[in-house]
Amino acid sequence: MSSLVKTWLVPIAVIAMSGCTRSLHQADFAPANPVVDWTGVKNLSRDGEVYFGGRPTADAIEAAQEKGIKVVINLLSDREVTVMDFDERAIVERLGIEYVAIPITPKSFGPPDAEILREVLSKTPGPVLIHCKSSNRVGALWAMYLHRHRGVPLDDAIKLGRRAGLRSEKLVETIGKHAN
Repeated sequence: MSSLVKTWLVPIAVIAMSGCTRSLHQADFAPANPVVDWTGVKNLSRDGEVYFGGRPTADAIEAAQEKGIKVVINLLSDREVTVMDFDERAIVERLGIEYVAIPITPKSFGPPDAEILREVLSKTPGPVLIHCKSSNRVGALWAMYLHRHRGVPLDDAIKLGRRAGLRSEKLVETIGKHAN
């Protein structure tokens, strides 16, 4: 075997094998793409196995099991949850799906929220739905997570967050304030 082949064979094999055991936390994230086959979730988009959206309907939550969702992460504030016309947690848990609440408001949003998301994604073996009311806070959390825990440059993380629903400049400022 030539030295040129030996020089490249091992690194190529390592790179090829590394993709075989990836978790959601380790995956490479691409721009979010709209999802057209799951009705009842506002502003729904997807990046690999992570779905982003606004508040889902009860029927959309029922369909989560069909989508293979393993975890539903609800970013609604406690006040927003109390005005919903159904008990999301009860439906999710009845379906055998893990339910995680990370109540976020523009005033409370910060690095601890991204740390919780990191912990959830690091142990989740399958698709996740992250939602708030419109997907704005979802996009902010996604951007902060990508920057702080995945090493995505801040400008790129914000672009990816915008594709996941981020629209608030106040939340963009918060992400920048906690960039390091």
